Amino acid sequence: MTDYQRLQQALDSIGALANPAEAHGVLIGMWIGGGPTEELRWLAELVEEDESPQAVPAELSRLYRDLAEQVTTADNLGLALALPGEDEPMDRQVEALIDFAQGVLYGYAIENGPARRSLGDETREVFDDLGDIAQLDPESVAEGNQDDAFDIHQIEEYLSSALLVMYLQLHPPVPETAGSRRLQ
Repeated sequence: MTDYQRLQQALDSIGALANPAEAHGVLIGMWIGGGPTEELRWLAELVEEDESPQAVPAELSRLYRDLAEQVTTADNLGLALALPGEDEPMDRQVEALIDFAQGVLYGYAIENGPARRSLGDETREVFDDLGDIAQLDPESVAEGNQDDAFDIHQIEEYLSSALLVMYLQLHPPVPETAGSRRLQ
């Protein structure tokens, strides 16, 4: 069983209405839009309004912790995105990418992130790209992929680094000073 399938089972166990790609996109969008988001707040966005997960499955906690680590590690070059593997049919990979992009945009919106017009050119461009991805037609992309015009892996790599850069631009790390260090 793949990690993606385990994540789907974990989401199903809490009654989530999202697949792993969309759930991870919502989490990333929430962090980009409002900074570090509590795990339970993220999970509450994935289930019906009157539902609240009683216990958090380990797979979802790991996904949350991994993102927290990725955005706070200085030598990290990108985010590990929760998307299906290459062994999945192309249309399923594209559908997950679309769900991921929609999730990022949704997460950013619910956190009431900074208005688009107040963002830098590069950040606005990433939002435009997410909007374009969110509107793709998975069937036409999968059919047209015979000529390799659509490279899903290149898009994943781009989003991996672009979303990390967006987070760091909107939530720059606070430099450590002598006064801010914890005493051991």
